[in-house]
Amino acid sequence: MNRTVRAVLTLGALGGAAGTARAQGTLASITVDAVVINQTMTITTLRDLAFGTVIKGVATTILPTAANSGEWEVAGSANAFATITLALPTVLNNIQALPGSTMPVSFSATSALWRRSTNNPAGATAFDPSVGVTNARFGPPPSPFIYIWLGGSVNPALTAKPGIYTGVVIVTVFYT
Repeated sequence: MNRTVRAVLTLGALGGAAGTARAQGTLASITVDAVVINQTMTITTLRDLAFGTVIKGVATTILPTAANSGEWEVAGSANAFATITLALPTVLNNIQALPGSTMPVSFSATSALWRRSTNNPAGATAFDPSVGVTNARFGPPPSPFIYIWLGGSVNPALTAKPGIYTGVVIVTVFYT
């Protein structure tokens, strides 16, 4: 027997003589970590999408970069990722005419923009509002915000009744 084996056997025998068995083995470890985020999130409407006065039979389009596009500010956890979805109307309802008076409203694949930290649509990322965004990211401190802009198009029929037409867009943002 070589000395190493003999030493182990001797220690094992001594441990057994004392009435305590000692196991031999190797150790391994892992690191455990977690990132705690502030689950609080607030969405503030900064501006409604306003088509203004439109003419019967003439389509009107508002770009998401326009001063009268819809805009939201979302405050959340710095650098956290989020998903943005929008529930979009297909018609606007005339609130001054008889029920059923509607005007079509549509949104293209580039009708929406999002941007982290900076409240300026120049340089923002375009997205299809009917699909949403799965990789939006809140800005770093001190500006943990996402800004969202929405444009669209209306096309009042030649027979459209005069009046104020309204609809609702619901924006939902959640952490991913």
